[in-house]
Amino acid sequence: MGFVIKIGGSLADTAGDVLSAVETAGIPALIVPGGGAFADSVRAESLDDDTAHWKAVSAMNRYGVFLSSFGFARTETLSVPEAGISILLPERLMKCEDPLPHSWDVTSDSIALWVADTVHEPLILVKSRAGDLTDTGYVDSYFLAFQKRCSVQVSAVNGRNREELSVFFNRLRTSSCRR
Repeated sequence: MGFVIKIGGSLADTAGDVLSAVETAGIPALIVPGGGAFADSVRAESLDDDTAHWKAVSAMNRYGVFLSSFGFARTETLSVPEAGISILLPERLMKCEDPLPHSWDVTSDSIALWVADTVHEPLILVKSRAGDLTDTGYVDSYFLAFQKRCSVQVSAVNGRNREELSVFFNRLRTSSCRR
């Protein structure tokens, strides 16, 4: 069993710790990058929804390249590796499939949910704070309604707490070994 793990762009300063926790736990993972500062710069522009959507997806690619700089392979394929970690660069795939609405209601959170649903694996959202999926602003406004149509187990973890990350990912390894 593998996992789709979305690493929020606001975690750029601790991304190495997050990836290390996943690697140490030894769970197969397809990493979906957030948009981070790259997407924030798109938000600052006055663009129509379609243009903003594609620039934000491109921002996810840039953050993905950054995440791969920690020594992990990049992929443009929707597939969780048998072992180890792969960083998804989603732009080409999103342009081919175009599965979601083009607006700021849809961010990398919903894109990660779509990826997890497509590959039939659980989704882990690594966020910059602890919270509940139903907390206002914790996920994008499209996510919760979309989740109801998907058959994906979703959990979240605070990516700024090293101890919590370690315990969380090691627990996943233990529980996935029992299946």
